[in-house]
Amino acid sequence: MAEKESSVGKWQKEFFENIHLFQRSGMTEEEAKKILQKFLHLSSITPMPPVMEVFKEPNLLETVGVYTSPEQRSREFMMEFLSPIMKQFTVEGVDNLKAIKPLIGKYPITLISNHLSHLDAPAIFHQLYNCSPEGKSIAEQLVFIAGRLAYEPDFTRLGLYMFGTLLVCSKRDMADNPSLSDVMTKINMRAFRHSQKLQSEGKIVAIFPEGTRSRDGRLMPFVETVYHYVANKVIIPISLEKTDKILPTTSLLFNQVNGKLVIGKPVLVGELSRKQMESFPKEVEQLQFPEHGDKKQFLIDNLALLVGSNLNKHQHGTYRNLYKGNVSGKNILIKVPNEPEEKIVVIGASSMSIAVATLLANKDILVYLYHPDQAYTEQCNTERRELKYYPLYKLPPNLVFTSDPDVLKTATLFIQGTNPWELINVYPEIQPYLNRNKAPFFNVIKGFTSTGLILDEVQNAFGLEDDRLGVIAGACYPDQIMERKISGFEIAASNETLISRVQKLFTNGYIFPKTSENPNRRQRCPIGRRSENDLCACNGNCGGVFHTDFRR
Repeated sequence: MAEKESSVGKWQKEFFENIHLFQRSGMTEEEAKKILQKFLHLSSITPMPPVMEVFKEPNLLETVGVYTSPEQRSREFMMEFLSPIMKQFTVEGVDNLKAIKPLIGKYPITLISNHLSHLDAPAIFHQLYNCSPEGKSIAEQLVFIAGRLAYEPDFTRLGLYMFGTLLVCSKRDMADNPSLSDVMTKINMRAFRHSQKLQSEGKIVAIFPEGTRSRDGRLMPFVETVYHYVANKVIIPISLEKTDKILPTTSLLFNQVNGKLVIGKPVLVGELSRKQMESFPKEVEQLQFPEHGDKKQFLIDNLALLVGSNLNKHQHGTYRNLYKGNVSGKNILIKVPNEPEEKIVVIGASSMSIAVATLLANKDILVYLYHPDQAYTEQCNTERRELKYYPLYKLPPNLVFTSDPDVLKTATLFIQGTNPWELINVYPEIQPYLNRNKAPFFNVIKGFTSTGLILDEVQNAFGLEDDRLGVIAGACYPDQIMERKISGFEIAASNETLISRVQKLFTNGYIFPKTSENPNRRQRCPIGRRSENDLCACNGNCGGVFHTDFRR
């Protein structure tokens, strides 16, 4: 917002153009002018919170602290000011507030939300306050974690006085101001300690775990620094849609939009003290830490799922591949099946192998991505993401990286996910497994080799039977698959009976495979150019039908 205030007169002039929105909401021109003038006046006289003086005089930290109390005049005005702006906003999940209210003051509670706009914190307060008596009680206890830059512009500072705030300093702020890093570290430590004190007094700490606003509306990775604010706490997940459309990043003009705030069910993350657990309501869901693995990463990823589960699928961002792609209208998390229908091994690490493995994980199957580098596979499993090609995306739980070739023994289908020269030179230990296990072997890698086509060279090198072989190709690229853009494949196999099985595995709400025009001529599919088959696949996707027979 600092860029918006290069000229105070300029931002005030632009801001006054909001008069038309207030008039459309039923105000007279005089009433609209009056409320805008009052906003400008209060913005100009609302002081910086005392904690901001600490950056000039670090010794003041012990005296002024990091907490700023709400100001009643600011709250009352901002509630009046926001009502016309939020007129078309709706709240869902209001009934969940009834389960939250009895917990206030008895257990530590943290509210989390995705972050789209400078308006988010005031919008959350406003919508909760007005949605029900329970919502009003909860809103009155909110204390938002706020970054230093949020306090500086007049335009945003007024809204922060609607509720209590705790100042924190982000890693980026500390990196940009190395001379202040010591005092910023002290501020962050003090903010956490104060948050615990406030929670013990019945306050609800509210935090945006992404750490900054999303510029495209998609959910970003939650930052690990939120861990201590959410571990062993009751979590209220809030999901916001379209607050960024009400107040765009580069504008001071508000818009009325049909956005919404969704209140999720409360969840206890971790455990409370033994005494608290004795009285904790059994009907409140509990998310327990795993016995093994990275507990912090597990917690952070699951918080993102709590928020993302109530967002539109186009907002899932980093976490999009954790939801089933063949279900429309609601978000269903991919889970590890109790009785997997298939056990597929994708051989090799490449952009296409990662994308195909992620695609296949939409089904009730187990997918193993085999790579001989144990350090690589272990780290990918720990962080639940692929580190080289697609480090941005979190991967579903039924996709497992492994360096153990024994996984090939019981595979029901093999996918060739890397070039033959790498298979021959880097993966020689897999040959006896491929010779003993007669499961079908399909290639997804396009191109030629020095001796011919990719699949032919693999067949000759490993001695694979012809009736096991097939190809999956077309005008479909790995990035499209990972981003869940509409696309498709063509499938060909020496044994045509395999095609329908593979087609079902690869079909979901965004990828639509079809049988090749020459289904048993597998040599045509993997050619690395826009062949006739590629064009057919592309045209077939655009005009095709998603057959529900393949939705499994």
